[in-house]
Amino acid sequence: MSKFILRSLASITVLSLLWSCENEYSEVGTDLINSIAIQPAYETENLIAYSEKHNSIQTNGFNNYFLGKYDDPVYGLSEVKILTQVSLSATNPEFEANTIVDSVVMTLPFFSREVEQGVYELDSVYGEGSFKVNIFESNQFLRDLDPEPESGFQERQLYFTDQLDEFRPNIEASPLVTSQVIKPSELTEPVILFETGSAGAIDTLSLSPRIRIKMPNQYFEDKIINPFSPEVLVSNNAFKNYLRGFFIEAEQQESELSMAMFDLNNEQANITIYYRNEIEDEENQGDPEFNYNQFVLNFSGIKLNLYEDNFSVDLSSQNLEEGEENIYLKGGEGSSGIIELFTGPDLDGNGVSDELDELRSNNWLINEANLDLYIDEEIASSPKNRINRVFLFNLDEETVLTDFIRDPTASENPNLSRQVHLGPLTEDENGDPFYRIKLTSYINNVINNDSTNVRLGLYVSPNINNPGLVETRNTSLGISDEVPGMMLETPRGIVLHGNRSATETKRLKLRIIYTETN
Repeated sequence: MSKFILRSLASITVLSLLWSCENEYSEVGTDLINSIAIQPAYETENLIAYSEKHNSIQTNGFNNYFLGKYDDPVYGLSEVKILTQVSLSATNPEFEANTIVDSVVMTLPFFSREVEQGVYELDSVYGEGSFKVNIFESNQFLRDLDPEPESGFQERQLYFTDQLDEFRPNIEASPLVTSQVIKPSELTEPVILFETGSAGAIDTLSLSPRIRIKMPNQYFEDKIINPFSPEVLVSNNAFKNYLRGFFIEAEQQESELSMAMFDLNNEQANITIYYRNEIEDEENQGDPEFNYNQFVLNFSGIKLNLYEDNFSVDLSSQNLEEGEENIYLKGGEGSSGIIELFTGPDLDGNGVSDELDELRSNNWLINEANLDLYIDEEIASSPKNRINRVFLFNLDEETVLTDFIRDPTASENPNLSRQVHLGPLTEDENGDPFYRIKLTSYINNVINNDSTNVRLGLYVSPNINNPGLVETRNTSLGISDEVPGMMLETPRGIVLHGNRSATETKRLKLRIIYTETN
C-alpha cells in the first residue's frame, strides 16, 4: 500500500468530523433564513500559476507500460522503451532429454474492449503509424532492494524514466529478434490461435488483440531446456541473475508515428515455450507419437519504461512571484502545474495575505468555489492537445483534497467518476474549451476553519481514480518530491491559460459563491 493511500485513509476520520461540522453550520443557517442575503460571486485574481518540468520519474511498480514514439504538436517527440525481467512460472522444471522446442512466442496484450461480436476497440494506442519490435537480451541486473546505506536493503529499489543511458552498456548491441511490421491501430480483430494439447488434439482459441512475436528456438533451448547448470532454474532469485531480462524497442516504419500501452499485468503477457517429447513405445512401429506441452516465462518481475524525450518547451525560468501566462501539463516524463491561492499583499506580516484575513472575518457561508481552466487554443490548437480530465491535489501535504473524497459521483468508471470536483473538458457559452474544478470544501476549510492555504499540484489524468504517488527527482524547480502515477499513463499534453494570460476573460481565477449572514 502506497504511503499516499495510507495518508488518505488516516485522514478519513478527520474529514468526517469536518463534514459533520459543516452540516451543523448549514443547519444554523436555516434558522437565520430571513437575514441571509445572496451576493454576487466573489472573484479573486490574487493567485499565481506556473509549471514544473519532471525530468526523472519513478517507473517501476506499474502494470501498464508504453512502447513506441509519440509526436506532440506542442511538446515534441517522446520515445518510450521497455526493460523487463522474466520469471519462471514454475521453479526447478524438469525437461526430458528428447525435448524438442517447436516455437517460442512473446505476447504483449493491448488494453482493449469488445464493442461488438468479433470487433475490439483499442485503448491507449496513439498514432496511425507502424513499427517493428526489436528485442534484445539485457545484462542489466535489476535488484529488488536498495543497497544504499540509508536503506540498508530494507526499502524497495527505485528506478527512473531517465536511466536508459546508464543501462545501455549492459544491453546487447544486436537484437535477438526483429518482428514483422506491426500497425497497432489496425489490430481490432480477435487473435485466433491453434494450440496443440498434450494428447495432440488441436484447440482453437479466440483472444483479445495482442502482439505476438516469435523468438529464436535455439536461444531458449540453450537458456531454459538445457542450461549450463540446473541450479540456475532452482529459484527465481537465481534465475533473474542468470537471465537478467529483455530490452524492447519499437523501430518506426513510417513518418506517422505510433505508440501503444500494453497490459503487462495480464497473465497472458509472457514468453511461452511450446515443446514436445516423443513417446517411446517399442511396440509402436508406425509414425512417432508425441506429448505436447508448454513452459511460461512471465513478466512478474521488475518492469521499467525508459524515456528518450525531446521536450521542446522551455520551463527553466518560471516566474514564481507573479505567475505565468500559461500552464504546461504533459504526461509521461512531462510537466505539471502549481497553483497558489490568496497570494496578495501581507501588510501586517502575519504570514497570511490581507485578502484571506478579510475573507476569514466575513463569516460567509461558502456555497461553491470554482477554478476555471481554459485551454489556450492559440498555442495548443491540435485535437491531440485535448485531454478529458485533469487532476488537482494538495502538493505540500501530498494528499488528495477533501472535495475528491466527498465527491458523490465517485464510481469505478474513471471516465465518469468524480465529475463534481474534477469536471471533464467541456465548452462555455462561446464554445471555448475549459475544465471546472470545484474546491468548495477546500476553500470553506481555508476561510472558515483556518486550514492551511497550501500549494496545489495540477496534472493531466487519464485515470482519475488512480491518485497513488510515485517519486520524482531532478525537477526544474525542485518543488515536487512525488507526482501522481497517473501522469505516466498518457503521453499527451495540454496548455492552459495562466493567471497572467493576455486573454483576460480566460485567465485563471478563483470564483466563490457565498451567502452573507448578519
